[in-house]
Amino acid sequence: MITPRFSVRQDDASVYVTIHAPHVRAQTIEFDVDDDQFKFFASPYYLRLTFPGKIVEDQASTASFDAATGDIAVTLSKQTPGEEFANLDLLTSLLATRRERDASEQPGRPVIEEMTDGDGVEAALQQAYVDEDFDWEIPQTLAAAGDEPVLAGSATYGFDQQYSGYLAHVHGTANEINEVADPERMTAEERRRNRIACEDAKFDEDYYMDNYINDEDIRPLVQHQSQAQQALRQQRAHQQDSAVDQLAEQLDQTLPADNSDFTDAEKQTMLDLPRKTHIISNKQAVYLGLVDILFAYALDLRINLDEPSVESAWSIGAVSSSLSNLEQFATLRSVVVACFRRALAYPLYRNWELCERALEDVSAMCKLGRRALLKAMLGLKRLFDKHDVYYVYSKLYLDDYCVWLQTAASDKVIRSLARKLHHFELDKDEIGWNLDAYEDLALMTSESDAGESECGGEPEQHAFSDTTEPDPKPLIQVIGDPGTSAAPDSNAQNSAHAATDLESASLTPALPDLLALEQADPTSQPRTQSKKKPLIEIIE
Repeated sequence: MITPRFSVRQDDASVYVTIHAPHVRAQTIEFDVDDDQFKFFASPYYLRLTFPGKIVEDQASTASFDAATGDIAVTLSKQTPGEEFANLDLLTSLLATRRERDASEQPGRPVIEEMTDGDGVEAALQQAYVDEDFDWEIPQTLAAAGDEPVLAGSATYGFDQQYSGYLAHVHGTANEINEVADPERMTAEERRRNRIACEDAKFDEDYYMDNYINDEDIRPLVQHQSQAQQALRQQRAHQQDSAVDQLAEQLDQTLPADNSDFTDAEKQTMLDLPRKTHIISNKQAVYLGLVDILFAYALDLRINLDEPSVESAWSIGAVSSSLSNLEQFATLRSVVVACFRRALAYPLYRNWELCERALEDVSAMCKLGRRALLKAMLGLKRLFDKHDVYYVYSKLYLDDYCVWLQTAASDKVIRSLARKLHHFELDKDEIGWNLDAYEDLALMTSESDAGESECGGEPEQHAFSDTTEPDPKPLIQVIGDPGTSAAPDSNAQNSAHAATDLESASLTPALPDLLALEQADPTSQPRTQSKKKPLIEIIE
């Protein structure tokens, strides 16, 4: 049977279901309303919806079929008018059976549990309905490495460590995200040590210092307002009259229509998700893994200004420790440290402020509630599903997160996580790479280069020139009266005078007159001993 596309909305008195079932005959359509369930059948389509409240089929209930568009519009009355049905836009939760819904509403209840007496049963039922209140800073005890299975195919990973065997032949594919040498054999502790070693080897201090000093391209990315922050501002604008403490309790309300509505593609993706009921063994690790993946996604969106690129799948996988090293975290601080380390070692831009802004984006997503987180995970799934190698991470993580966010994730825990992230502070010393020392060295180098540029940047000023080279000496220079001391002229003036004198004077007749004067004066010295300068000097 085929599950048709559908959408659900409500008002105070009714629930409206629109089903898209083209190419069916009207006489084959069947409906059934039973308490909180609505069933639709028209071969080859079948749809069963389980609502959070009870519905009835009365005189106000109607159904209409548009053969041109293939849409069937059904109106169902609420048994209690005015009752608000929650999460009608989370389609996967509507598709769950009653048993699956009851299991998701009692997340702490195991599948099989032996009770000793009536008091024990009562205590267990009360505990089952208590929402989790995690202390994000208390480490959980990990199993010793020697106690974990090391046989081939026995190591577990993925969402809540529920998978194995998916990465047995990962090294035979073009998977550039995976850094685990042997995913099917390595224990969790071995994977963690391998991750830290890979990060230490990948970190490039010259690259980091260059991005620290030459941040012209990074500064606009840091100042960019992400979509999550814009949506959070819009939500707060509707709650500006509320007190700050009341705002925290209202963050799980439905977003404005332009932010909360799922697109047709997202609705179809939710319908295609596997039908699962998750029995989580380590709930805190699941929430922390969500932070790790969302940080990598937020960083990529910020670097690309909210427009994913062809490298986005690899970039997100490389920054996320969960995807690249199959990591499972125990504390919030360990998650943030790992996120910052990888963000400073792998992406195109490696900047501390950029990491802080990405963490703020994750906090904003958590403040917006489950729907914002679900939209982010659906966007991630769309990126990875398109890749012919990286789609495996949708199977290991993203599909389960998309289902879990709709059926079992706690709004209370997500709000707690958002508050922790909002007030989270991380010192650079915790990264382990002496970032402060590298930044000081980068500043000293930059100032030294700037000082050398100021000292040798302008050419030396000479007496004969300002900014142009001196004119060449003329080959013929006219010497003035040897008895007078002429003021020095520029080369250009001497050259002009020489040209004028050569044109106006006839030098050939002057030579016999000079010889006659010398012969007439018996006291005159020989010409060769004369100290007088010639009128014309040939310059070689």
